[in-house]
Amino acid sequence: MNTTCTIALLALSLVPAPTPAAAAPPAAAAVQLAPGDLTWMPAPPVLPKGVQLAVLSGNPFAEGFTTLRLKIPPHTMLAPHWHPTAEGFTVLQGTFHIGMGDQVDKAAAKALPAMSYASLPAMHHHYAYTADEGVVIDLSFYGPFQIHYVHPADDPSQVAATKP
Repeated sequence: MNTTCTIALLALSLVPAPTPAAAAPPAAAAVQLAPGDLTWMPAPPVLPKGVQLAVLSGNPFAEGFTTLRLKIPPHTMLAPHWHPTAEGFTVLQGTFHIGMGDQVDKAAAKALPAMSYASLPAMHHHYAYTADEGVVIDLSFYGPFQIHYVHPADDPSQVAATKP
């Protein structure tokens, strides 16, 4: 073996071995859910009464990416609000109405029928509502979930707290 090859082999032997795969962050678990696999529960009190949710992936109360399925009853108003992170949703069933701004203006809202998608940037003021039919959406966001009502009196958890 010539001197150049010996020096190259010696240099390679001094390079540290790659870090084992265990040092990498753990991969997210695969998720496959049929409709019957979903566990429905009442939404937190910061959402209107009657809204139900099922966690599809992630943990809505922890940092990280989460997808929820929401069932929103007929004639439900999500008053003007914003979130500190971006969100996206797909309408699976019904027609969901969404508008932008600090005041509800149903004439300016857009009707999103089933198979529609919306993406809203962080801190974007918006409102949403259902009409005569219930709506089912898949909602994705980076958690933990937070909702800030533009008008604090619109927060359903505050309204519920003041009732006897």
